[in-house]
Amino acid sequence: MKKLTQILAVVSLLSTSITTVVSCGGSNKDKNSPNNPTGNLTETQKQMLEGAEIMSRFILSSRHENLNYNLNEILSMYLAPIPTAMMMPVNYKYDNSNINFGSMLEKYKKLLAPSIDKINNDNYSGIFASYVMGMYDDSFYRDFIKTGHFNDSFSPNGGVGFNKTDNDNEMGILAGLDKELKLSNDQSRRDLSWAIQDTGALSNYLLDMGYDGVNPGDTNGTSSPKSASTQKQGGTNGSGYLYYNSGISSGKGRYNALKIKKNVQDKLSEKNKYTAANLKENDYSSKINDIAFNKTGSMIANTAGSLNLKGYINNFTALKNNISESDFGSEALLTIANYLTPMLATKEKSSDLRIQSVAFSLLYNVQAVINDIQSEEEELGLKEFLTTNGFNQDVLSSILDEKEAFSTGSLLLPSVDNVKTTRFYKKDKDDKNDPIDNLKIVTSFLNELQKFHKNLKTDELKKEFANKFFISEDAPFKDEYSLIISASAFGMDFGGLGEDGWIDLVKDDASGAMNLLNLISSAYDNLSKEETKNLITEVDSKYEGKSISDLSRTEKQNLIKDLGYDKSNSKFLENSFFENYFKLLTDESVPGVSELNNLFIRLADSTNDSMKNVHEEALQYIYDNKYWNMTDTNINVTDPSEINSKMEFTIEYKGNGDADSNADQQTTKINVPENFNPYQTKIEHQKEYAQSDAIKDKIDESKISGKVLGKDILKMESNDLMKYDGKGENYKSVNHKYKVVWQNISSDINNPHWVIVDIKSFNSDGKEFYNIY
Repeated sequence: MKKLTQILAVVSLLSTSITTVVSCGGSNKDKNSPNNPTGNLTETQKQMLEGAEIMSRFILSSRHENLNYNLNEILSMYLAPIPTAMMMPVNYKYDNSNINFGSMLEKYKKLLAPSIDKINNDNYSGIFASYVMGMYDDSFYRDFIKTGHFNDSFSPNGGVGFNKTDNDNEMGILAGLDKELKLSNDQSRRDLSWAIQDTGALSNYLLDMGYDGVNPGDTNGTSSPKSASTQKQGGTNGSGYLYYNSGISSGKGRYNALKIKKNVQDKLSEKNKYTAANLKENDYSSKINDIAFNKTGSMIANTAGSLNLKGYINNFTALKNNISESDFGSEALLTIANYLTPMLATKEKSSDLRIQSVAFSLLYNVQAVINDIQSEEEELGLKEFLTTNGFNQDVLSSILDEKEAFSTGSLLLPSVDNVKTTRFYKKDKDDKNDPIDNLKIVTSFLNELQKFHKNLKTDELKKEFANKFFISEDAPFKDEYSLIISASAFGMDFGGLGEDGWIDLVKDDASGAMNLLNLISSAYDNLSKEETKNLITEVDSKYEGKSISDLSRTEKQNLIKDLGYDKSNSKFLENSFFENYFKLLTDESVPGVSELNNLFIRLADSTNDSMKNVHEEALQYIYDNKYWNMTDTNINVTDPSEINSKMEFTIEYKGNGDADSNADQQTTKINVPENFNPYQTKIEHQKEYAQSDAIKDKIDESKISGKVLGKDILKMESNDLMKYDGKGENYKSVNHKYKVVWQNISSDINNPHWVIVDIKSFNSDGKEFYNIY
C-alpha cells in the first residue's frame, strides 16, 4: 500500500495542483471562519466546535427574533442540495472579501454528522430540523445511522422511511403522526420542537388560519426541480414545513408526486386572501390580506433554486480551502482527490459523477485537442503554423488514438466507466495503439508544444500561436475545454470560467497555457508507466462499487491512514500520497500551479453577482464573525466518535433581527408534552390517507398536531400571533444570547451523530424567553 500511495501521489500531479495554497494544521485561519475561543484545545476539538458553531448560527438565525426564515429548507440547501435541487453556492466573493461557507459546513458534516451525507443523493428528500436537533427519542437517530433514512412519514401503502431500495418509500404523508415516533423523554430536548414549524415569517399566524406547509409529495416551490419524486426512486419526505419559504413564495411545490393540487389559498379560509410573490420582477414578498411577508426566506430559497446548476461547480471549488494536516483536513484531501483523480465512484451517485467529470476533464480532454490538431486539414492552418515554425514533424505524425472529450453531454448522462482514472488503460475497439503507448504520445506532444512555444522568435508569433490554438472561436483548446469555459446544455447553465476568465488564464502570449501544459504533460508521463497502470487498477478493484459516502467514519479513517495520514501526530507521513499531494498544493514555484489556482478562483467567482443581494440582505449575518461571539466553551472529548460526549457554549448575536417580531419578549415557558407533533400536520388536509386501511391503524390521532401550542395557554389572538411571528420584511439591530448544548447520541463508535440537545434564549435585558410552538 505504501508503494501504491507514492505512485498515486505522482499520478495526481495535475489534480493536486488545482487547489489553492492553504496553511498547515489550520494555524493560519480564515478571518471569516467561526470564532475560536478554544484555549489549549486540540485541532480536532477546535474543528468540532467550529462545525457546531456554524450549524448553530444557521439554526439560531432562523428564529423569529433574528432573520426569521423557516429553518428546514435552509438546512436542506446546505446539507442535501442534490435531492432538493437547491445547490446554493458556498464559495464566492462579496465586496472583495472571500466567502466560504463550504469549509465551515464540512467540519460539521465530516466530524459531527458523517451519516447526514447519505441523504444528499440523487433522490428527493431534504433535511428537517429534527434530523440535527435532538427533539426525538434516541432511537429515531440511531435507526437512521443503521439504515440511512429517517422514518417520519408514510407512503400511500403505509410504508415508512425514504431512500430505501424497495418500492414502498414514504411520500411525506401524515408527517410526525406515526404511533412509533416518540419525542424524547427529556423536557429540554422536547422543547426544541419549535425548530420545524415555529420559525419563519407568519408561520404560527398561518397555521392558525389552516396552512400547515406544502403538500405531501411536493418538491420545493422554486424554478429548479425538473420532475416529481417517485415512490420507487427513494420516495420523499417532502411535505409540510420542509419547503415553507418557497412554498409560501410560489403558492405550492413545483411538482407533486401524489397529484395533490392544493395551494396556500386552498388551505386558508375564504375570508383570507393570499397573493404569491412576483418572482419574475424579483419581488420576493408574498401577501396575506395585503400584508407583505416572507421576503428573506423567499430570497434565500429562490436564490438557491435559480443557482442550482451553477452550484455544482461552485461547491466543488470550495473544497480547496479545507485541506490541512489535521483529521478534518486529511478527510477533505481524500474528498477532493477523489473528484480530481476519481478512484471511488458509483452509478447511484450521478451528481458526484458530474463533478468528477468536470474535474477529470482538466486532465483527460487534452487528448481530444491533440486529435483535433493531428486531423486538421489546413482549414485553420494549425499544422502549417507548427511545421513552419519548427515543430518536430515526427511528433506531429505520431498519431494519437481518438478520444472523445468530456462535454456537457457527459454531465447529463454521466458514466462510472468514463469518469474513473482506469479509463486511460482501457483499449477501445477502434484504438490502434496500446494504451500505455497512447499516453506516451500525449506526453511527447505536450513537451514538444512547450519547447515549440519557448523557441518562437517574436512576441507576434506567440500571440498568433495563442489565438490560433487557445483563444479564437475555432481554437482546439477552447473547443475541447468548453466544459470548463461555459458549461451549458438544453437551456441549463452549469457555470464556468467565462470568455474573459479563459483569456486571462491563457494569457496573450500563451504563457499561462504553457504553464498548465507543463503539469499535464508531467501527469501523462507518470500515467504511462506500466507499474502505475497496475497499481491504479488495483485501487479500482479494491473499492469497486463504493463511493466515499458509502464508507463508515472508521472505514474512511482507515483509508486515510493508508494514504499517509498519521492521526497520532496530525501529520502526513514522509513521501506518502498525502504528503506529496499537500506539498504540490503549496509549491507555486512549479509552473502551472498558480494558473490552476486562478482557474478555480475564476470558477467560484462566476456566482459572485448572483449572490450579492442574498448575502447582503441575509447570509452576511450568518457568516460574518462581527455579528457573533462565542464564549464559555466546554468540550469533554478529544474525538467526535466518543459515545455520549458533549460540548456546549454561549453564543451572542448582534446582527439584524425582525423589527416586527416581539418573540424575544415572550417570557412565559411552554412545556412541550410527549404527545406533541413538531411537524404540525393538519389531518383535515389529508383525510383520505388518515382514513385509509393502509394507514389508519398506524397513526396516533390523539397527538397535538396542526395547532399553535401556546395560543390557548397564553390566550393569544390572531393579531398576537402575527406580532410574535414577525413578517421577515423589516429589520433592526438586535442583541440576543443563547446557551447551546450538543451531544453525540449515536451508539455506534464508527458513526457519530451529534445533535443539539438544549438551547436557552436570552434577550438584551438578560431575560430568558421561549417559543410558543
